[in-house]
Amino acid sequence: MDYSQFDAFLERLKGVERVIVQAHDFPSHDALASAFAFACLLKKKGFKPFISYRGYIKRVTLRNLIDWLNIPTITPEKLNLTPNDKIIVVGGCIGEPNVIDFPGLEVAVIDHHKVKAPGFVWYADIRPEYGATASMIVEYYNYCGIDISPKIATALLVGLTFGTDHFTKKVSVADAKALLQLQSQADMPMVKRIFRNKIELQELKYFDAMLTTMIKEKNSAFAVLPDDCSRTMLGVLGDFLLSVDEIDVAILSARHNGKTYISLRSECPKNDVNKLIVRVLNDTGIGFGGGLPHSAGGIIDDMYQLSDELDYVHDLIRPHLSLS
Repeated sequence: MDYSQFDAFLERLKGVERVIVQAHDFPSHDALASAFAFACLLKKKGFKPFISYRGYIKRVTLRNLIDWLNIPTITPEKLNLTPNDKIIVVGGCIGEPNVIDFPGLEVAVIDHHKVKAPGFVWYADIRPEYGATASMIVEYYNYCGIDISPKIATALLVGLTFGTDHFTKKVSVADAKALLQLQSQADMPMVKRIFRNKIELQELKYFDAMLTTMIKEKNSAFAVLPDDCSRTMLGVLGDFLLSVDEIDVAILSARHNGKTYISLRSECPKNDVNKLIVRVLNDTGIGFGGGLPHSAGGIIDDMYQLSDELDYVHDLIRPHLSLS
């Protein structure tokens, strides 16, 4: 990649009082780790960066990453943002629904998703062929000749691994190179500790609730969870079900604030759950959803009061599944 535009961007950024490195709303491991690492790079370059995002941290693994590595994040409310602040969105893109428009001027986008940066930004680096933004940040460090500290390498390695779903999603050569480099520089005992601690004690009850209500039909499983089960936990439980040899598709649901949230997981090539959820919710108008072929979610509007949620979700999804 030609980094001359990046050099020009940094030159234009000189003299700016505050630079805000913004991760997408309710950030992922990859977005937060990449924002942290890029902010550290900017600091090495003489800037005064702050890391921020809207929302809260939903995954205990990400909370642990922030706490155990002492990653300095600050809420936008406490930043008292002004129009003079310059904002760099890392791991997301301004204009996308998961990136709130902060006060200030968005001057750059660095992301691996297939997005289009608005024309007014000073700098845009978008590489959808990459599996994670973390790999892009590694290349920035290498280009700038800045050593990646064990702390930063640990954060980036966690972000890269989660971002590529433990390298089970499509990855590029750059992702593989970043993996090798980060593994040699990261605090691997800390990386392992973060990955081991995936759930909290209070969440064990949801496994029992899932198994109590679960219906298995050939290679698929349906279950309904209590109303207080978070969307994040629905995903964790779905991933757990896919670890069962006889289950290739998991469909879980839970009610929250008058809406029904559905989480779908698939390791069956015949069942693209992103297309499935769009077909049964968006196209019919009863709700909305989306995601990836192997992982998707959706919301049924609150006007649909369900007397038997499990039967409803089963009858909604089952005709669109290819079961074996």
